[in-house]
Amino acid sequence: MKSIIISILFALLTANLFAQKQSFDIVSYTAPTDWTLKQGNDNVSYSRIDGASWAQIAIYQHRNCEGDIQTDFVKDWNELVAANKTISSPEKTEPKTAEGWTVMSGSGVWQYNGANVASVLTVYSNNTICVAVLCNATAQPYLKDYQSLIGSLDIDANGISDVSGSVTASTGNNNAIVGIWANNLLETSGYSNGYPQYTAGYFRKEYTFKSDGTYSYFNKIWSAYSKPILYIYETGNWSVSGNKLTISPTKARSEEWSKASSNRNNEWGTVIKSKDAKLEKITYTFEIKTYSGSQSTALLLTSDKPTERDGTSNNNGGLQTYSYAWRKEALIDFSPGFKINAANQSSLPSSKPQQVNSSQVSNNVASPLAGKTFEGTTAEKSGYGNSQYLTGGYWAWQYQFNKDGTYRFVYVAASHFNEVKLLQYETGTYSVNGDQLTISPAKGANEEWSKVGKTSNGNSDVSNRTINDTWNKKLKTATRNLEKVTYPFSIQYLDANKANTLILQHASKTERDGSPGWDDSSYYYETTPEKSRMAFPEGF
Repeated sequence: MKSIIISILFALLTANLFAQKQSFDIVSYTAPTDWTLKQGNDNVSYSRIDGASWAQIAIYQHRNCEGDIQTDFVKDWNELVAANKTISSPEKTEPKTAEGWTVMSGSGVWQYNGANVASVLTVYSNNTICVAVLCNATAQPYLKDYQSLIGSLDIDANGISDVSGSVTASTGNNNAIVGIWANNLLETSGYSNGYPQYTAGYFRKEYTFKSDGTYSYFNKIWSAYSKPILYIYETGNWSVSGNKLTISPTKARSEEWSKASSNRNNEWGTVIKSKDAKLEKITYTFEIKTYSGSQSTALLLTSDKPTERDGTSNNNGGLQTYSYAWRKEALIDFSPGFKINAANQSSLPSSKPQQVNSSQVSNNVASPLAGKTFEGTTAEKSGYGNSQYLTGGYWAWQYQFNKDGTYRFVYVAASHFNEVKLLQYETGTYSVNGDQLTISPAKGANEEWSKVGKTSNGNSDVSNRTINDTWNKKLKTATRNLEKVTYPFSIQYLDANKANTLILQHASKTERDGSPGWDDSSYYYETTPEKSRMAFPEGF
C-alpha cells in the first residue's frame, strides 16, 4: 500500500486545484459518489463501508496558520491523524505553490482491528489561514476517490480577515469535562515493511472527572521489556474557569507489581513496592474536539511544561499538549482489591451523548426494535481496483426482534469460490433499557450445507447468486458459542441504505456481528420478510 500512497500523493499535488463544486466553509469540491455525508461541528465528512473494507474523507474548517506549511502540516497531523493511535511517521511530499496557496501531503499506516489503514493528510496554506483534508482507507480504490476530490478542490479566502480557529471547546462548561478520558499507547518492537510490530505491551493513562468536582487518575504500564507492572493512581478535585482546567490532587500512590505467572497483560501478580507519589497541582488550557477522521472525541490538555502525571508530549516547542480520548467505559483495570471512595470505575458518570438516543423504555413491546427485522449484506467481489467484478457470492446477517421479547439471528455465507455455504443461527431473548440493547441467546447451531449446482466464472453474478441461494444437503452441524452482549445502539435513517438503520456499537469482535467497522459499530438496515434477500433452507 505504501508505494500506492506515494504515487497518489504525487498526483494530488499536480492536480487542478480550482473548480466550481459543492461547498463547505471556504472550500468547493466534487463529492465522491455513493458515499454517506455527515455534517460535523467543524468539518464535513463522507464515509463508505463495503463489508470489511471502509474509508472516510473529511474536510475541516479553515483555521489560523501557525507560520509556514511545514508547521501547519505537523499540527494537523498530530491532532487529526496521530492522536490516540500508533502510526508510522508520515512520508511527506515537497510543498508545491500555485495561485497563492502552498499544499503539502503526507501519509502513514496504522492498524485497526487487524486491518492496515492508510491515512493521507493534505494541508493547504496561504500563510494566513489553512485548510486540512484527510482520508482514512483500508483499500486502494478509496484513495482514488480521495484523489478525485482533491483534484476538484477550490479554496476561496476572499473576505477572510479574522479566523477564530477550529476549536470546538467546552469553554466554561463543566459538564463537558465530566466522564472518562483515556490515552492508550500500544508498545511496538519496531516496524516491518512500514507496519508496526506489537509486543502486547501498553502504556495507559486515564482521567475520570465526576460531576461532584472530584476526579481520579490512573497510569498503568505493562511493558514486554520490563519485569514489573508500574501502576500510579491519584484522587483529588477539579474545576473549570473559561478554557482553564485546574487539577488539585489530594492523594497519590505509586506501585510496582509483579506480572502474573501466565504473563498475560490483563492479569496481576503481587505488590512489590508502594509509596506516596508527588501531589502536583496544574492548571491546563483545555479544548474538546471531535475528529471526523477517527470518529473520536478528544480532551486536549496544554501546559507550559511537562507534568508528573502526563509526562512529556511530542510537541515542537515548549508547550506540552496531551490528548485523551473519550470512553464510555474505563480502560484501565484496578489492581486486585483496589477501591476508590467505596465505588469502582464502572459507577462513575459519563456525559457524552449518544449519536441518537432511542426511547427510554424497558418494555420490549414498546421498544423501537419490537416487531422489526434488520439485516446487512456484503456482496463478494473479485479482482482489484477498477477491474473488480461481482461474483454472485455474498455474506448476510439478519436480526428479527419479536414483540414478546424473543429474537432470532441468522448469518449466511455463500462464496462463489467455495462449494460449501455456512448457516449460523441462534434464538433467545432481548431487552432494551434506554440506549442499551442486551442480547441473551438460549440455543443455536453452526451448519455447513452444499448447494444445488456449482457457480462458474462463465455465469453472470445474477446466475451465480441464484445458485448460491440454494440449499441442497446439510453436511455438518457444530455447537455454537452463545454469547450474551449488551450493545449501545441507535436507529438512524442513512442515505447509503435508503432505510432506517440499526447501529450496534461494539469495540471488539462478537460471535454474531464479527469485527466492528471503522467507528466500532455494525450496521443493519430495516427490511421486511417480503423484501429480504436472504434465502433459508426449506422448513427453517
